[in-house]
Amino acid sequence: MKNKKLLVSLLCLALSPLFTFVGTGVANAAVDTEAPVVNLGVLATIAMICPSPVTMGSITGTGQSALGTNSTTCNVITNSSTGYKLEWQAGTATMTNANADTIAAYTPTSLTVPETWSVASTASEWGGHLGALSTTPDTTTWGAADTYAGGKWLQVNDAAGYEIIRRTTDTLSSGDNEVIFFGAEVGSGSFQPTGTYTVTVTMTATTI
Repeated sequence: MKNKKLLVSLLCLALSPLFTFVGTGVANAAVDTEAPVVNLGVLATIAMICPSPVTMGSITGTGQSALGTNSTTCNVITNSSTGYKLEWQAGTATMTNANADTIAAYTPTSLTVPETWSVASTASEWGGHLGALSTTPDTTTWGAADTYAGGKWLQVNDAAGYEIIRRTTDTLSSGDNEVIFFGAEVGSGSFQPTGTYTVTVTMTATTI
């Protein structure tokens, strides 16, 4: 067995706060080498596209960012019969503006278990949610609604890339559309300076 990698790079920009997405597709190649030796060029390919921009919507003083515009749909295509996994990873735990003001990562009770959004009144936090309208949604993990109250949310900056969805079969030629939302909240007892906050999130699709 030997591996070949097919890299698909993309850049998605999001404004107010601004998210930068870098997506990478990885392809695995399989060759039958058992006796008698028969070399079959069986190549499993994968491709991913996440369009831009992703606009969080403004937060003035206190409140939650609007969810109507702050999502991205990643289209994943693979002919691998065992499917793919889609992961996210933030470059830093915080979003930062030009004045070095920050919005911290969302802090669920368990760092790897999505939960209904809950931010303390003295905190300002941001996190991510896999949309219920995704081709391969996991509503048990992520909730059945694309809202703060009805969905489940998680930090995006865990130590390793977090697997937000897994599919165990190949996709149609048109691919799977996986919808990812990002949200932020400024608590009623917290002061958050205005400005454009940025963070880099890497989306990675890998054949299984």
